[in-house]
Amino acid sequence: MTIAQPLQKSFFRSLLLLVVLNLLVKPVWIFAIDRSVQNITGFEAYGHYFSLLNLCIILNFLLDLGITAYFNREVASRQVHDVSLFSQALHGKLLLSLLFGISVVMIAWLTGIRDFGLLLLLILLQMGSSLLLFIRAFLTAAQLYRQDAIISITDKLFVIITVGFMILFPVLTGGVTITRFAVLQTAGIAISIVLGIMFLYWKVPGFRFRPFSGFRKSLFVSSLPFALNIFLMTLMSRTDGFLLERIHPNGAAEAGIYAAGFRLLDAFNMAGFLMAGFLLPFIARHWPNLDHFAPVLLACRHLLVLGSFWVASFALAAPEYLAKILYHQDNPYTVFVISMVLQALPALSMVHIYGTTLTATRNIRAFLYITLVFAMLNLLLNLLFIPVYGAIACAIIAVFTQGCYALAVMYFARRLAGIRLWLFYIPIYLSVGILSFTAIRMAVYLELNIPLTALSTAVLITLLFYYTAGASFRQVRELLLEK
Repeated sequence: MTIAQPLQKSFFRSLLLLVVLNLLVKPVWIFAIDRSVQNITGFEAYGHYFSLLNLCIILNFLLDLGITAYFNREVASRQVHDVSLFSQALHGKLLLSLLFGISVVMIAWLTGIRDFGLLLLLILLQMGSSLLLFIRAFLTAAQLYRQDAIISITDKLFVIITVGFMILFPVLTGGVTITRFAVLQTAGIAISIVLGIMFLYWKVPGFRFRPFSGFRKSLFVSSLPFALNIFLMTLMSRTDGFLLERIHPNGAAEAGIYAAGFRLLDAFNMAGFLMAGFLLPFIARHWPNLDHFAPVLLACRHLLVLGSFWVASFALAAPEYLAKILYHQDNPYTVFVISMVLQALPALSMVHIYGTTLTATRNIRAFLYITLVFAMLNLLLNLLFIPVYGAIACAIIAVFTQGCYALAVMYFARRLAGIRLWLFYIPIYLSVGILSFTAIRMAVYLELNIPLTALSTAVLITLLFYYTAGASFRQVRELLLEK
């Protein structure tokens, strides 16, 4: 057994726990709770909420300025539990919360938004989410993966229970409103933060929660490239939802339609976020020894890309089924938007893998310049086409810019960090997509059971890939089962 194998085994066991817990909770949150709230409150009301939420998320970088990514990489690469660095970073984040709140209110006022009650709740929600991600970064950097997995679902589990009760018993609770939904999400985040701090006290030697001590300005300078990159990536993925409500004549309704598709994209893209959060400290810790993390990187890519091609194919083959079963909609416009938005998922998966690699291997500046180019392209195209074409423009532009962005990130990961691209797997990925589309489309045409066909296709593709080209999957299995 090589030295790298115990490290990889620990990584994959922890990643498996994280994925399993999130697979149990996140789908219920997205499809039973968040989707139901949109159906109950209406597409227009939810579209307004979606627009304000996107504004807060776009400016979310002000809450962090790259501190979390920088902190995660530094603690992992030093291989120590740097409690003093935690206090310094936490102090900086609390100061930035004030800047974030003021900035959001000012931009909202300048763009004609007057619903400050809901906006304040969403500001608090983003502040709490940012602090929770920072606490989780310390847990993963300290290799406390199980504790991180637990608090990754705590807030959503709380909202599922409380909002689910309101949906099931509207007479007793008064029903669900957008405001109540926002309040309960904020409460769930607060509970997760408290639990995360408790884990740090229990598991990290010498840990002390000192939020206003040890601040130093140099921390901002070191983390600034991370901050700019996070801002630009968020700008590329979230500006369309905000602009849609602001500059289209029927903005709120269009934003609601786009939100229906974006919810699905965000849900399936969660797997990429989870893997990226694990990969960053793992690669940073073992760089530049490619042999230690290359099998992990390839296995994560297989899992993400295979899944994303299957989802994108499902959306192309049975878009009417998705729109009807999830949103009770059969409008061709809505159906097309939902289907098109999900075509961006394969590109997002590649960005998660190779963007994380560029960050962990200290090529953040190159990653920043790449992101800047495509964020500006995305913004320009949205400003030109949203006023005329609405949600359809958002969907098509997202697919185009994310696809080009993924190719650029892959190229520079190879050029700057020497990471293999394993291009011989690309035709296999495409074949998986074509096979999935054909099987599911035939099920639609022949009026067969669509979910059963899609699930059977997914299982068959996984087995075929495993036995023909999935050497890394077999290595992962050995790492997980080895005693």
